[in-house]
Amino acid sequence: MTIVESSPVPTGLGNPINSVRRCLVAGFGLLVLILIAVVAGSTYMVKQYQADSAQMAEKADTALLLQGTESHVGTAGLMLQRYALDGDPIWIHDIISAADSASSNMATVRAREKNADDSEALARLDQLDATGNGLRTSLEQVVAQRASGDGAGALATLDTMVVPFLQYRENLRAAAENELSQVAGLQADADHSGELAFWLLVISGVAGLVIGASVSVLIGRSILRPLSSLEATANKVSRGDMTARALVSGPAELSNLGGALNHMMTAVEERSEELRLSNEELRERNRQLLEARAQAASDALTGLFNHRKFHQKIREVIDEAEQSKEAVSLIMIDVDNFKQVNDNLGHLKGDEVLRELSSTIAETAGQDCAYRYGGDEFAVMMPGSGHEDAVHMARRGGLPRDGSDGRGVNLPRGHGAELGEIVR
Repeated sequence: MTIVESSPVPTGLGNPINSVRRCLVAGFGLLVLILIAVVAGSTYMVKQYQADSAQMAEKADTALLLQGTESHVGTAGLMLQRYALDGDPIWIHDIISAADSASSNMATVRAREKNADDSEALARLDQLDATGNGLRTSLEQVVAQRASGDGAGALATLDTMVVPFLQYRENLRAAAENELSQVAGLQADADHSGELAFWLLVISGVAGLVIGASVSVLIGRSILRPLSSLEATANKVSRGDMTARALVSGPAELSNLGGALNHMMTAVEERSEELRLSNEELRERNRQLLEARAQAASDALTGLFNHRKFHQKIREVIDEAEQSKEAVSLIMIDVDNFKQVNDNLGHLKGDEVLRELSSTIAETAGQDCAYRYGGDEFAVMMPGSGHEDAVHMARRGGLPRDGSDGRGVNLPRGHGAELGEIVR
């Protein structure tokens, strides 16, 4: 018998579920990071858009305040001119009210620019306030002169205010236009931020889809494919295919599991081959043993059971007959004058006669009941048969009871003990 040594079982087998979980967690973790980046980028862009929008609204309000200031200054100048000409005191309240509104607007604009920490705008406001304060002083002087009845002085002072007045209004319009230009710039920045946020969402979505598809393919190739291979291998093995082998790929645990399964199948295949060879050897030995037993219990010349088998069987038959109280018949046959056949015709002819007689006895009584007792003596053992059955069988086989034709038939009656006495 051939003994095949197998290689050691591979170690390091882990839990494939942990590997699957790690891969899934890694894939989803990557997707979560992408989503976080998308949300963070979008949030930043939204905040930037909101900041630009708020600043844009602030600048727009500032431009409106400057435009309102320019309008109030123009109104105050027009009413001051009329008051200087006609001296009607009704104009004084409107003049002071318009001047106060202009001053209030400028104060609001200064507060906003100060909060915005816009040094350039504050510098422009300083120049405007200096001019405005001078005009306010001249305005009050004109009102005082006209109220005192000095119309000529009031007109003279008014003439000195014309150039600064026009320049002041021009500077107010320039400041308002500057604020409006900043509003346009902020609007462009806000639009740009919104566009960037949109494209960031689009690009991130596409990237998420690509990465998600890549993770799915990776999971399919590195996890699902080895698992499918393991399942297919197990199914083949369950159907008796010991040559099936699993893929050794994927995560470490699945790879180790596939290797361990393949090693186990190799060991099983080797052991199966060993068992097959052992079974063949056992069958051959059993065949040889049965053949040896058959040869030990059979007569080499005739093929019938021999003298040894007869005595072994007769004891069993006698014991069974004593217990069951059934009849047993025994036919003893010998060939008369057989020595003359050997002497006159030769031993080969004598052997041929014995073989023909054995064949006749076996065909008539059955191979299991026929024995060569020794030399030219034969026996037919018939358990469960009585005297009449034995006579019928002898006649059917052409065996006379009177000993004529060189053959004799002895049909004893009685039970097993008498059979034993006859044999002895």
